[in-house]
Amino acid sequence: MKSPAKPLSRNVKDTLDRIDLSILEALRHSGRMTYQALSERVGLSARPCLERVKRLEQKGVIRGYTVLVEPSALGHDIIALAGISMRDPSAAARQRLERALIAHTAVVELQVVNGEYDYIARIVAPSLAEYEALTDAFLADPSFGIGRIHTTFVLKTLKSFEGYPVMNSRDRA
Repeated sequence: MKSPAKPLSRNVKDTLDRIDLSILEALRHSGRMTYQALSERVGLSARPCLERVKRLEQKGVIRGYTVLVEPSALGHDIIALAGISMRDPSAAARQRLERALIAHTAVVELQVVNGEYDYIARIVAPSLAEYEALTDAFLADPSFGIGRIHTTFVLKTLKSFEGYPVMNSRDRA
């Protein structure tokens, strides 16, 4: 799935009609659905449905298609939420750190936040020792300007992220 390049303009958000939202809701639950099945679900013929999906992709509303994999099946037995505080808030240090975090395969999600931390990262690792080695390496590199990393380990996931809500956020007629 592609990262968002920039937030969508208000115009794009306001142009989504009931059929667009129905398409998004259907694909959110079953991205492998055929265009024929999708068109039947939303009440369009296949061609106009395909055109709407392509338009949603071109506008960046649909960023991509992906498969949800159980982390432990891939050996990711440790899932950590890391709050990262900057010691050096310069633009150069932030850019270096952001590039390094984005490039690291163990960092599966990264957010810039406000409050106590500058970033929240979701990081996976096969063991605590590997997680510690990863964070130690980031802390040891002064060019990243990290002051501290506060880690909260996931003990059990009660609800996994499976996409953003569509219909209940803006149910349109």
